[in-house]
Amino acid sequence: MDSISRRRLLELASVGIVTGTAGCSNILGSSGSTTAPSSNTSGESRAELQNRIAELQSRVESLQGEVSSKDEEIVSLNQDMEELQERSNEKNQTIESLRSDLNDAEVRIDELEAQSVEYQYSAEVRQSATDAGRKLREAVVAFDFEYDGNFSSGGTGWFIDQNHIITNRHVVQDLVDGNVTSKTGYLLDGTEFDFSVSHTAEDDDIALVETDVTAPYIPPLGTASSLTAGQPLVQVGHPAMIGKWVISLGEFIQDQEFGNGLHTEIPSTSGNSGSPLITLDGTVVGLTYASTKRDFDRGPPTPSEEGAVEEYPYQEVQYAIHERIDTVLDYYEQWTGK
Repeated sequence: MDSISRRRLLELASVGIVTGTAGCSNILGSSGSTTAPSSNTSGESRAELQNRIAELQSRVESLQGEVSSKDEEIVSLNQDMEELQERSNEKNQTIESLRSDLNDAEVRIDELEAQSVEYQYSAEVRQSATDAGRKLREAVVAFDFEYDGNFSSGGTGWFIDQNHIITNRHVVQDLVDGNVTSKTGYLLDGTEFDFSVSHTAEDDDIALVETDVTAPYIPPLGTASSLTAGQPLVQVGHPAMIGKWVISLGEFIQDQEFGNGLHTEIPSTSGNSGSPLITLDGTVVGLTYASTKRDFDRGPPTPSEEGAVEEYPYQEVQYAIHERIDTVLDYYEQWTGK
């Protein structure tokens, strides 16, 4: 307890003493006149007051002790808070430092990746391919087929008109044969739709799918006869274990040696079947249906080295094979009369 509080308490005690004394000094008799108290009564009152004062002083001292103890606790708590604040500031500084280091590391990684990647095409060609592919994605659909035994498969297709989709015959063959338990189509924005197979080609890997959903985008159709060796081409599809609506860039190699297809070096794998093949201006020139090694082994076969392998080397040099858009249009006009 501070000095002011203590002084106030003593003042109150003094007032009590004075009041008590005044009460004892004016004693009315039965006739209404004042009479002086006996010396014994006065001595007892004075002793009581002294005892009361002693009690109050003891109480004051006790309160002062409690206040001092509380003050010490407050000082201790303030010290603890200051220490915690210092530790918090240190932690925040460490976090900021780590964030700065992380940002620097990410920038460095991006720089190293940019230095390590060797692009076949210029930045201008890659940007044109990206722009054309982004637009084409709106016309591309994903097929999902479910079978008995919790087995599924998928494929790619694209809108050739408002309610018709072109894909490969082998993509929808199980559906035609009645082996599929359920089917679902998906647009780029996640819209689900139902569909049915209206026609399949006998001699080529082409099929026509009909649906009630309206095409978000219909790409322009061109001709494969205008392609030249080395020309950059783009496809959009759903390569397995790679992703959905993936934009792939590669070059035209040559017409297929046998048949009427096209060979390109566009990255393709299972799931790309049914993908549209376009030029950089967005014109469809082909329909992806397979891929194959560029060079075939000839002569007597040579055994590989003995020993178990955990993975096959990636076949970087391969052809993607596409139906010519001219062939696709022949079937489309025959099937729809358009």
